[in-house]
Amino acid sequence: MQIVGRTDCGRVRRRNEDRVAADVDLGAGIVADGMGGLRDGHIASRKAVAAVMAHLRRSGAAASGETAAQYLLAALAAANEQVHRAALSGTGLMGTTAVAALLGPDGRGAVAHVGDSRAYHLRGETLIPLTRDHSVVQELQDDGLLDAAQARRSPQRNIITRAIGLKAELRADSVTLHLAPGDLLLLCSDGLWDMLEDSRIKALLVQCLAGSAGLAACAEALIDAANEAGGMDNISVVLARTPPA
Repeated sequence: MQIVGRTDCGRVRRRNEDRVAADVDLGAGIVADGMGGLRDGHIASRKAVAAVMAHLRRSGAAASGETAAQYLLAALAAANEQVHRAALSGTGLMGTTAVAALLGPDGRGAVAHVGDSRAYHLRGETLIPLTRDHSVVQELQDDGLLDAAQARRSPQRNIITRAIGLKAELRADSVTLHLAPGDLLLLCSDGLWDMLEDSRIKALLVQCLAGSAGLAACAEALIDAANEAGGMDNISVVLARTPPA
């Protein structure tokens, strides 16, 4: 199993409020996107990533299906408690999205998320979204009030309905997955998917994996493409891949 993480400030923001972590020994990765509309989003994302990774390491997580999902949900809940407590102690309301993965050597594991940071599974030339945004625009799409094209242009597209730190109790979602040999998992902040449509993300991943470039170069290629498309926000990615057969 290979896992790498990269983050970039983008071309517009003065500060990077994203935070990533990737631990190949643990089989874990996380992307957190601090909410820029609130004070101390960068602190929220930093605390959340540290709390999630510490919780997974302490638990000695054995990643496999539902067990991995339970570990991840517990880790996100622990992060929520820390960020929410920090906000109440004096810094004021702060929050962060998060998407995290926990995978075993056999490629079995889970993804858990809250907010609009996303996870995708690439198998061959098929890119499969694993998460649904916790956002106003996603709810409008679910109700049939917006199509995908309208959602990308909506002025409400950055309004999040769930995030770490906003409330005492966290509602996060999880999904189990199995990466077959050669499959790839992408975790990313909205700084990537808001700049690049899924078809472009898929094309870049397929192109990278078809060549001799490693995962780190593939992550950099995604970030470079998002910056070339405008780089309107911080851009973060974590990539995990099982060895080809």
